[in-house]
Amino acid sequence: MFRVEHPEYFWLLLLVPIVVGLFFWYWRQRRAALDRFADRELLSYLAPGVNRRMPWTKFGLVALSLPLLVVALANPQWSAQREEIQRRGIDLIVALDISNSMRAEDVQPSRMDRARFFTNTLVDELAGNNIGVELFTCTAVMAAPLTTDYAFVKNVVSTAAPYQISAQGTNLAEAITTAEAAFDAESANHRALIIVSDGEDHSGEAAAAAARANAEGLLVYTVGVGKPGGSLMPVQLNNGRSDYIREAGGGPATTSADFATLETIATSGGGAYFTLSGDAENLAQALRAQVDRIEKQEFETQEFSSYDSYFYWFLAPAVLLLLVELSIGRKDRKMAERYEV
Repeated sequence: MFRVEHPEYFWLLLLVPIVVGLFFWYWRQRRAALDRFADRELLSYLAPGVNRRMPWTKFGLVALSLPLLVVALANPQWSAQREEIQRRGIDLIVALDISNSMRAEDVQPSRMDRARFFTNTLVDELAGNNIGVELFTCTAVMAAPLTTDYAFVKNVVSTAAPYQISAQGTNLAEAITTAEAAFDAESANHRALIIVSDGEDHSGEAAAAAARANAEGLLVYTVGVGKPGGSLMPVQLNNGRSDYIREAGGGPATTSADFATLETIATSGGGAYFTLSGDAENLAQALRAQVDRIEKQEFETQEFSSYDSYFYWFLAPAVLLLLVELSIGRKDRKMAERYEV
């Protein structure tokens, strides 16, 4: 199969007639100026050895080289062989907690920032699988469907924030149920859910939901972010002032990471629990090792053609023509020497 790698360069061929036209215009202007200076018989004595055909020869060599250089830039290619690549992996959803408790700054710069950075690191580590992103508070939404468009997935993660879901609170059971419904039925036993949260749960049904999902072929992993112990949740008000999330009585509310709940969910879901510390890359690698144990499924087969380039078939003669043009002088040396005094 024949193709041109950079067909846009063919637009440069429009410059060839323009260059030719400019040369004709220049030559006529030059000829007119010389005719005003002296007649042609006298010019042969004033400029001995000048070859009137030589400029045309030199320009012809340049004009011939231009289209060859353009074709070389476009790079004609011919398909050498076709290859089939079978992609294998699993379907994986990352459930990211964006409840108000993730505003806490008990880990720097905040639980939310730490969770976003880790999740993007995890997406890079798990490339090759179908990855989706779920955002949840007391309700859950699939913000990115299962895809291999990792740039889109990372953009969704980078912009995740508590304001995106107005209903607040944390319902881990809802996060598990919503994620389970997003998987294709054919991916049973080839799927995983990774929950990134501080573990606060207002439903108390997450462990049972994880057990049910695991019975349907879903492995549930949890990643805890934050610290146990009360922590305030700063918020930026509309007037630009900073304040804290407050309780119904008006006092500042506090949040405490609940890692025990996350451990129970992971155990019930047949997965494993991890604590998000400072080293996001090592944790992502540890999770990758867990995910790699899951039996892979075959995704779509993709065909690729490898191409050989043949630009040099056009570049070589173009360079040769230009070298010949540079080597040709504008005068007949023997005739010039005859008139030397």
